Amino acid sequence: MPNVFKKTLGEILVENGIIEPKALSDAMVSQLKTGKKLGKILREKGLIDETTLYSFLQTQLGIHFNESIDNEPKTEFFSHLPLRYCKNKVIAPVEVTPKTIKVYVSEPTNTGMLNEISFMSGRVVEVEYATEGAIIDYLERASAAGSGKVPMKGAQYMEPERAHEEKKEELSEDDSPVVRFVEETIRSAIERKASDVHFEVYEKSALLRYRVDGVLLKGDDIELRMYPAVISRIKIMADLDISEKRLPQDGRIMIRHDDRQIDIRVSIIPTVYGECAVLRILDKGKSMRSLEDIGFPKEMVIEIKKESRKPFGMVLVTGPTGSGKTTTLYAVLQYVIQFENKILTIEDPVEYQIGGISQVQVHSEIGLTFAAGLRAFLRHDPDIIMVGEIRDKETADIAVRAALTGHLVLSTVHTNDAASSLTRFIDMGIPPYLLTSTVNLIIAQRLVRTICPHCKTEKILTPEDIKVYGLGVFFKPKQKVYYGKGCKSCNKTGYLGRQPVFEILKLNDTIKAAVLRNASSFEIREIASQEGMMTLRHSGITLIKNGITTLEEIEKIVSLGD
Repeated sequence: MPNVFKKTLGEILVENGIIEPKALSDAMVSQLKTGKKLGKILREKGLIDETTLYSFLQTQLGIHFNESIDNEPKTEFFSHLPLRYCKNKVIAPVEVTPKTIKVYVSEPTNTGMLNEISFMSGRVVEVEYATEGAIIDYLERASAAGSGKVPMKGAQYMEPERAHEEKKEELSEDDSPVVRFVEETIRSAIERKASDVHFEVYEKSALLRYRVDGVLLKGDDIELRMYPAVISRIKIMADLDISEKRLPQDGRIMIRHDDRQIDIRVSIIPTVYGECAVLRILDKGKSMRSLEDIGFPKEMVIEIKKESRKPFGMVLVTGPTGSGKTTTLYAVLQYVIQFENKILTIEDPVEYQIGGISQVQVHSEIGLTFAAGLRAFLRHDPDIIMVGEIRDKETADIAVRAALTGHLVLSTVHTNDAASSLTRFIDMGIPPYLLTSTVNLIIAQRLVRTICPHCKTEKILTPEDIKVYGLGVFFKPKQKVYYGKGCKSCNKTGYLGRQPVFEILKLNDTIKAAVLRNASSFEIREIASQEGMMTLRHSGITLIKNGITTLEEIEKIVSLGD
């Protein structure tokens, strides 16, 4: 008898001549596509009816399948196993004690699911068996009674399929430590203004880290025994496959926190010691910043506004991931919207909704890529187009063509500085003569941490400091600079908040001539600097002199040497 339980339901049915191997293979393909239970698929295909299925299993396995569940569904049962999960997996929790949870299941061979239940509930699982129809009836009674729908404190989880319709879905408040831990972690991240939360597992430990102001800060250790259940909980919230542990998965969680909508992008990857998760927090309730608020010098704001008012061409923003490129593009959109233009954007993700602008979310899985969206936009009579990122030749070709045919194109690219953006387009196959005809302006930026105002302290530069940093051109000995000693307000880091560092490259005739003769990015940067461009380096040094950031922060992004 024990050997029977090591076989799958499908194998048992084939071995006993209930269904043909080909029928099982087809049903398993359907199972992969739909996620439905195998027994349900077989019944839908007319290969077996429920009475035959469970009569056979009772005889073959010596198990009694209840055709009804008389227990009354209670809210506390669904605190440990969310109602939505139970419906998806066809599970009926009927009894909970401090150490055990009793459930009805319809597939006795699915031991993996029983392990999941144990992980999620933190309890030993006691199993009884019922027909799928009996379990579904029990869960419908639970839904009708409102079980499993108790208001959460603080943040409110929104089911993925309903979040897109802006309908709040309240999640059951759970007494289990796993659910409480995940909820509190997300709340803490939002309150700490973290951009990302990292759940990491190693051979003998699991830990939590927050990225705040671009720096990873250690959070609480996670009990190794509880860690798989934490990942399972995140998967459920993000509508991911809880049983898939071998492949990367991406999902989305929508919550409300203090009357603000928070969009959380979830990425799960398998590692040697288990799955790691990163939650990227996009706070849609944050107000957008204007060009003046971002931190551009006044003369740069004037230049950006001038180029953004042109009826055609390209304005590009470049920098690494997390450097504030999208914030700058939104600030430009905020400015140009006043001129009553038709504006279309294609983004991944749409971080802010702006009234009067038609915004499109990328869906690569169905073919809606940046290139596909941009191609469709050209038939929609826009004045201004924003493309979240130009990362391939196809998107670059369409963007350049749009800029040539009477549209202003705003976009981002991933390069180290403004000059490198031009050579990047050439590397993607865009002819230099088209670049010089379309690119109006390139903004390169980075983010550096700013000194905490609560513990800001002055420091006098010594000759040794001047030598170490190579600051002879910019600083003299005994000049004052500043740093943060570390205090409660800045979590002992000495920094609080971030400030952009910029350079702006305008394509004048000298720069265009250099591009046309295929000059290197180094040559273009040198020419632009001679023409008066403020480089990232000069912008950073200005912030140091103004007491906004430190030598160490600027040294991370550019060399301060002579």
